[in-house]
Amino acid sequence: MPPKRKPADDAGPAKRVVLILSPDAVAAALLGALVETLGFLVRFYRPPEDPETAVRRERPSIALIDCADPTLVKEDLLGRARMRGVSVVIFGTPESMRGVRGLAAEHELDTLIMPTTLDDLDDTLRNAIADC
Repeated sequence: MPPKRKPADDAGPAKRVVLILSPDAVAAALLGALVETLGFLVRFYRPPEDPETAVRRERPSIALIDCADPTLVKEDLLGRARMRGVSVVIFGTPESMRGVRGLAAEHELDTLIMPTTLDDLDDTLRNAIADC
């Protein structure tokens, strides 16, 4: 079942870039296709590019960060993304997400968690926009 769509508003998705940071090209492409169906503009991190360079290049509203890659979940990347006004949404295995949540809490970094069901993805991304 496709995710629920909500009416566009002034902070609607069509004006927002979502940057997907994942070394797994297949997972990133599938997630990107889903995010595009919600009306967002999707851009991708290109390994071996530095993740922070990707954030500066794309200037996203939201960064979806794969917690399975230790080069993507460094405290400095999360903090600098937030300083640039980028809302961070993390995704990955339960084990990898536990570590990132701990890192975010330790450094008082606000992050959102990818929902467990795709039906809630639209709400999560809209909450991320509100957080920008």
